Amino acid sequence: MIEILILYTINKREKTIYSIRKEIIEIFGAFTKPSIGTIYPALKRLLKVKAVSLNERMSQGGKKSSFYSITPKGVEYFKELFLNSSTENPSLFYTHLQARLGTIGMLQPDDRKFFVNEYLKKIEIYKFELEAKLKDEYIELDYYQRQLLNKTLNEIIALEEYVKNLKID
Repeated sequence: MIEILILYTINKREKTIYSIRKEIIEIFGAFTKPSIGTIYPALKRLLKVKAVSLNERMSQGGKKSSFYSITPKGVEYFKELFLNSSTENPSLFYTHLQARLGTIGMLQPDDRKFFVNEYLKKIEIYKFELEAKLKDEYIELDYYQRQLLNKTLNEIIALEEYVKNLKID
């Protein structure tokens, strides 16, 4: 997920690692606040696959600054990550979906349609699993567990409606 956010933030212009972090927090801070210690290894991975380039310059004060920019391969890599890497872990489902929904504008309309259709299927499966767990008489849920599952089910239903109503053209 962090790679998607990094590529999105450097899509328009090059940035230092600190400005990448600042922009991610400004735009996506409601659901993620990555540290430099998370961003730096992700940038290394992106450099390794040539999805980003590194431009080092000396500032007027004599300090070396590293600027990262997306490469043409990086635009394709963004699409590949966006469309192909998803998690089956329910605790990460929302965060990963939010990252994708927040960066979906970088995709072409056909890719947006594909993504929405695929995620609606995943949402349906997740919703089914929650409903089945709530109805299963052999699973002993206490009051708090049942309330939490109902809350999660309501959130996923609202998320499903949101995704269905996205303007993707």
